[in-house]
Amino acid sequence: MKNWGSGFVNCRVGNNMRLKRNFLLVLSLCFFSIVHAYDYTYVPDITTFDKNDYQAGRQNWDIDVDDDNVVYIANDAGLLRYIYGQWILNELPSGQSLRSICIYEDKVWCGGDGIGYFKYDGTGNLTYHHLSDIDGNVWNIEANGDNVFFQSNSSISVYNIKTESLVQYTFPNAISGLAKWQNEIWTISTDKGLGILRSDGFSFVKPFAPGKNQEIRVLFEHDRKLVIVLMNGQVFSYDGNHFNEIFMPEQTSCFSAVDYDENTFYLGSILEGIIPVKTDKGTASVQRKIQERHGLLDNTVLSLGVDNNGNLWAGLDYGIAKINKESLLKTIISKGATYDLLLNENTTYVATNKGLFANYQSSDFSLIAGTQGQVWALNESASGLFAGHNNGLMKIEGDQSRLVYNSAGVMDVAQFGNTNHYMFSAYTGTLWMQEVGGEFQERQNLGIWGNPKLKYDKANQCVWVHDGSADTIVHRVQILDDSCAVTKTTMKDVFSTDNGLFFYDGNALFEYTEGGFNESRMALTQGVAGEGITALEVSSDNNIAVYIQNNEVKMIEELANGSTVIHDKLLSEVNNDILEQFECLKIHEKLLYIATDRGVKILPLNNRYNSQSLRDPIISKIEITYSGKNRPQAIYYPYTNKELNLASREFKTITLSFAKEEKHNVEYRYRLLPYNKEWTKWSSSQTQVVYGDLRPRKYTFELECRYNGAIERKTSLPIIIEGIGYYYLRLGILFVILAVIALVIIQYAKNHKLRLKHKQYKKLAAEEQIQAKKQQLLQFTEIIRHKNSFLVEVRGALAQMKNSAAARWVNKIDQEINKEKKEFLFHKLFSEDHQDFIQRISAQYEELTPHDIRLISFIRINANTSEIAQFLNISNSSVDTARYRLRKKLDLEPNQNLDKFIREFQVND
Repeated sequence: MKNWGSGFVNCRVGNNMRLKRNFLLVLSLCFFSIVHAYDYTYVPDITTFDKNDYQAGRQNWDIDVDDDNVVYIANDAGLLRYIYGQWILNELPSGQSLRSICIYEDKVWCGGDGIGYFKYDGTGNLTYHHLSDIDGNVWNIEANGDNVFFQSNSSISVYNIKTESLVQYTFPNAISGLAKWQNEIWTISTDKGLGILRSDGFSFVKPFAPGKNQEIRVLFEHDRKLVIVLMNGQVFSYDGNHFNEIFMPEQTSCFSAVDYDENTFYLGSILEGIIPVKTDKGTASVQRKIQERHGLLDNTVLSLGVDNNGNLWAGLDYGIAKINKESLLKTIISKGATYDLLLNENTTYVATNKGLFANYQSSDFSLIAGTQGQVWALNESASGLFAGHNNGLMKIEGDQSRLVYNSAGVMDVAQFGNTNHYMFSAYTGTLWMQEVGGEFQERQNLGIWGNPKLKYDKANQCVWVHDGSADTIVHRVQILDDSCAVTKTTMKDVFSTDNGLFFYDGNALFEYTEGGFNESRMALTQGVAGEGITALEVSSDNNIAVYIQNNEVKMIEELANGSTVIHDKLLSEVNNDILEQFECLKIHEKLLYIATDRGVKILPLNNRYNSQSLRDPIISKIEITYSGKNRPQAIYYPYTNKELNLASREFKTITLSFAKEEKHNVEYRYRLLPYNKEWTKWSSSQTQVVYGDLRPRKYTFELECRYNGAIERKTSLPIIIEGIGYYYLRLGILFVILAVIALVIIQYAKNHKLRLKHKQYKKLAAEEQIQAKKQQLLQFTEIIRHKNSFLVEVRGALAQMKNSAAARWVNKIDQEINKEKKEFLFHKLFSEDHQDFIQRISAQYEELTPHDIRLISFIRINANTSEIAQFLNISNSSVDTARYRLRKKLDLEPNQNLDKFIREFQVND
C-alpha cells in the first residue's frame, strides 16, 4: 500500500556519524540473535488489551498483518485494526461477527456467516463489500493466484478476483484446515483425507487416518513442511510423501497455531495458554508456557499471529495480548528483587529476596532447596560457592545448599586466597573469621558497620571493604602474622569487574598498583567520571564499560582508533528498576547482565544492529475537527494522499498522533514550518500534537524520532490551509485558464474549417486539372492519330517497294511513332504534377517496371481501358492482362478496387 509514511519520508541519520556507526555494534532487535553458551528461556514481556481498551467484542478469532505492520483481528464485533497504538473497529453492515481474515491483493478478505472483503480508500479508511452468505461459519481463508478460498465446516467457496465470480463446493462430511504450501492450497476432508483445493474443486492426495476420529484445528507451513495440528494436541508434519508425528512432551487441547521461524512454532491451547515449541529433526521440545500467571488475560487462545517486528499476537477468549520481542533487553528471570549474580560455564546463579535461583545446564531457573529467604551476595572462592543469607552463610553444592554458619545473618563473604581465613559482612559487623574443623570461628569484629561489600584482591592479597555508610570509606584488610591489619583509604567505593578491581574517589577511577592508588590508564575507564557512580563492569577485552551513575545505566565503548563513545539512552529502559545499594552489573560471554528489582535482564554485546529494521516515524492518526455541526474526520495510516488540504473557513483543529514505540526507547520531536522553525525538545512521553487557528498558507509538519538516543529518522507532511481569498484567486485563475482554453478551441475550430475548405478547393482544382489534362491528352491523341494514320499509309507504300532504302524508312517510321508516344506521355502529360507520385509509389513497390508506371499513370488520370489501349497502341485485352499483373505486384486483396487504390494512394500514404 502506498502511504505518507513512504510517500514523502525524507530519511536522515544523526549528525554524529561516528556515534551511529559504533552504536550499531551493540544493538540487536532479533529475538533469536543472541549467540551464547546459555539458551535462556526468556520471561515473556506482555502487553495486554481488554475489550475496554479496543472497544469491541470479547472474543478474537483470527489475526493477520499487512506490509505496513498494521495488525488485523477478526473480532465478535467486526474487524479490528491496531495501527501503532490506535485501535479502530470496522463493523459489518449486518452487525455480524468475524471468524477469519486474510490480507491479499490490498484487500482484507473476511469470513463469518458470510464472506466479503474490506477495501481501503484514500484516507486510510475501510469500506466493506459483501459477496455472499454462507451456511455455517467460515473458519479459514487462503488465497492463491486469482482465487480466494473460504472454508466452512462442510463447504469451500472460491472467489475469482479477475472474473468476480463465486463457486461453492459442498462436502458430505466435515472439512477443516486450510493452508498454502508448495504454491497450492491444502485442506483435509474427514472421509477422504489430505487434498489440494483448486478453482475446479478438491483433489485427493493422501489418506490421513488421525483426521477421521479427531477434529483438525490448524494447517500451516513450518520448516518447508505442512504441519497439521489436531484438537487433542497431536501434531503431524507432511513432507510430500509421508506423515510424521511430532511427538510432544505433553498433550493438551489446541485451538490455534502459527509458524515463527524454522526452529519454532507456537500453539494456542484451550486451557494452557500459549505453548512455544522448538523443533529439531522431527523432535519437539515445549518451552516455558505463556499463561495468565505471566500476564495473559486468559488462557484460552483462539488465534495467533506474528507481526513484521517478530512480536507474537494472541487473540484470546477474553482480550488480546502482544508478546513483545523487539526490546533490546530480554528478561531471563523475574522471580524477585535481585541482589547479586554469579555466572560460570554451566550455571547462572541469581540471589534474590526470595532465595537463590539457578539454571543448571540451560534449564529454566529453579529455587535451590533450603535457600528460601534473603540471599544477599554470592562468592566463589577456593573453598567453593558461598551465599550470604539472612539465616547466616550457606555453601552451595550443585542444586543443594548447606548452612555452614548460623550465628547471624551474612550480607557478604570473602576468602583470603587458599587460606582458612575469611571476612564476613554480617548483621553483627565486619568479622574476621577462621575455619577450623569445618566450623567458622570469629577471630575479631573489625568495627566496620553498614553491611559493607567485600572484594578479595588476589594480586595484593587483601580484602577491600566498602563500609556503605554516609561518609563512604574503603578499607584495606590484610592478614599479617596471624593478625588482622585494617587501613583506611581515600577511596569511596571499589568495583570488582571482569577486568580487575577499580577504585572510585567520588570523581574518577583508580587502580591499585605498586602499593598505591594511580589514576586508571585505560582510555575506556577514563571516560567514566563524575559524581554518583555506584556500579561498574568492564569487559575482559577492554572495549566496553557499563556503569550506573545517578541511577542511570550507561555504556561507554572504546573504538578501534582509541577514541570512546558513550551510549546514554541505550539502557534507560531499566533505570527505574535498579535496586539502590544493590546495583549489580556483569559481563559474561558477550552478554551484559543487569540486576533489577524484578529479576535479571540481558543485552547482547557482540551482534550488529540492522538499522533497516527501524521505521521512519509514523503519523498513525490525523483527526480534523470542523466548525459548526460537521463531525470530526479521522484519517488512519496507511494513507495514499501525499498532502493534507483543508479549508480555513471549515476546519477548527488538527490533531496528529504518533506511533507508540514502547520497546525501542523512542523519542520524538517536531515542528510546523514556517509556524515553528525551532524543534521541540526530545520527548518519549508526548505522542500527540494539536494545531488550531492556522492562517491560510502551505505548512510542512516535520516529525523526527530517535532510537536509544542515537539513530534519527524523519517524516514530513505537507498541510495546505486554503483561505477564502485563496479560493477566489484559484477561481480567478481557473476562469482565466478556461477562457484561454475556450479561445484556443474556437480558433482551432476556425482554422480547422479553413483547412477543410482549402483542402476541398485543392481537391476540386486537382480534379479540374486532371480533367483538363485528360481533354488535352485526347486532343493531342487525335492529332497524333491522324498523323500516325498518314505515316501508316506511307509505311504501307514503302513496304511494297521491296528495297533496302524503303525498309529503312519503314523502321524509322515505327520508331518515330513509338518514341513520340512515350516522350509525349511522360514529358508533357506527367511532368512536375505527377513526378512526386511516381517516385513514391516506385519506392514503396520496387518490382514495378516502366510499363507498370505508365499504366498506373493513365489510371491516375481516370483514363478508361479503351483510352489506355489507344494511348499505348495496344489492344484492350492486353490492357486487362497488364492490370491483372499490376494487382499482384501491388499485393491487393481480391475485393480491392485497383483504380481507387491508385487514385487515393497519395492520401493514404
